[in-house]
Amino acid sequence: MQDNEVLILEELEKNSDITQRDLSEKTGLSLGMVNLLLKKFIKKGFVKLERLNSKSFRYILTPEGFKEKSKKTIEYMKIYYQKTLIIKENIERIIRVYGRNRTYILFGKDREMKEIIESILKELNVDYITENDINKIDKSKIILYWDIDNEEKLKDFNSKFLLGEIEET
Repeated sequence: MQDNEVLILEELEKNSDITQRDLSEKTGLSLGMVNLLLKKFIKKGFVKLERLNSKSFRYILTPEGFKEKSKKTIEYMKIYYQKTLIIKENIERIIRVYGRNRTYILFGKDREMKEIIESILKELNVDYITENDINKIDKSKIILYWDIDNEEKLKDFNSKFLLGEIEET
């Protein structure tokens, strides 16, 4: 997804004196990826490179760069909104099939996704608990998860992937 570009552009907007190493640490991207994206931005005119001394540079976000950051942010928000709607529709399908009068288990470590799902469950007045230790989960419970990497771990449970297609039976 293109959100890596937004992360870099946002950091440059906050601090034009930031180093590539600091950009790497703040965004979680590799130093090589940061370097590649900066070169791309400079070539496209989104960032202007200013030499401070023989070892230091300043990366200045240009007006074109600011526009690009705004466009990419809007694109990202639209994608995020669509995914949120999919999650809500899937939770509503699960509730129609399994009922509202039960406690569902949230399984996953991504804090932002967990908060989105929690807010949807609260809005729908659905009880839930969070448990990320598979050994503590009762096999009779319904597990809601959002990280596809957990699919194999949860195959022996009644688990529902919230970003996939959920059928009503």
